[in-house]
Amino acid sequence: MSAMRGGKRRTEKEKVIAYRRSKLFPWNFIFEDVEPAAIEHFVPYAMQVLGDLRNSGEETVKTEEAKATTEATEEALTWASSATVRRRMWSGGARSVGASRGRLRGLREEQKDAEAGKGEKERLRERIREEVHLVVSDFLSDTDDEDALRMHGDFAMLFPFAFSQCLVQAMLQKLNLRLEDVIDVRAISELMGVSVHDIRRREDFIRDLLAHQRNMRFLGANIFGKKVMSAEGERIGSVADIIFDAETGILRGIMVKTEKREWVEESAAREGGRGVSPASSATQFAEKSGEVKGGGVERRKGLVYLPIQAVRFNSYNGGFVLKSQL
Repeated sequence: MSAMRGGKRRTEKEKVIAYRRSKLFPWNFIFEDVEPAAIEHFVPYAMQVLGDLRNSGEETVKTEEAKATTEATEEALTWASSATVRRRMWSGGARSVGASRGRLRGLREEQKDAEAGKGEKERLRERIREEVHLVVSDFLSDTDDEDALRMHGDFAMLFPFAFSQCLVQAMLQKLNLRLEDVIDVRAISELMGVSVHDIRRREDFIRDLLAHQRNMRFLGANIFGKKVMSAEGERIGSVADIIFDAETGILRGIMVKTEKREWVEESAAREGGRGVSPASSATQFAEKSGEVKGGGVERRKGLVYLPIQAVRFNSYNGGFVLKSQL
């Protein structure tokens, strides 16, 4: 029996690898037909993970390249408008110039709105691609993880497909958007040989579940002992403790039991420099809570503190993954 299960897992893993390499990625994962029971299982997990995603509905800052493209577009529109006005003046006389300019101003505004909307959609598609990539990476890095298999049971091998669909739908619902607002659903469905009707029906099913689903409560006991992995997929330790801010209750970091202390601290220093200092965070908590004085948390034998900015939640097995590559 175990041999049969192992063979099925290998087959499913090969399928996931092939899907990730496909030019249809990530939409092939999102449009894959999965059983409703798997969707029902993963919806609560998707909502929990979505709560940890940053900048979900916030405005994205334009890159220099995007600014240059916008400026070039505006210059082209200005040139085209003036050229059209000159042609109107030549062929239609001065009487038509005012009306032409009004129409051209309207056309320019419509074009600018269309360009802005196109840019927002492209950024959202890229965000979806990044999130699905992380989901698939979590699965492939440790497919046979005991915690994941225990958490998801018979649905574990459907995780890359069902969870991706739940997560993306949760993101879109938060933005009051649907799949058809960001991608040509009909074109993708034809390439995959999937019915558009089935895609829409599954989308409605997931969104209905999301609308009636409460967020899973975060319980510290649920992550004690969970794996902490490097960005390359190597196990570096397990969660020994969690650090909350004594005043706000916000999760500030985790204490990791590991034999690779120097290795992990190097990564934490790089990430911590962007926001919270590992030492100051742990020390502040310890002193405010009265647990120890003078930053004793940092001196616990065999434990290393990682600020929450240095790690991300592993959606497959409920552990953590270092963001930095060492």
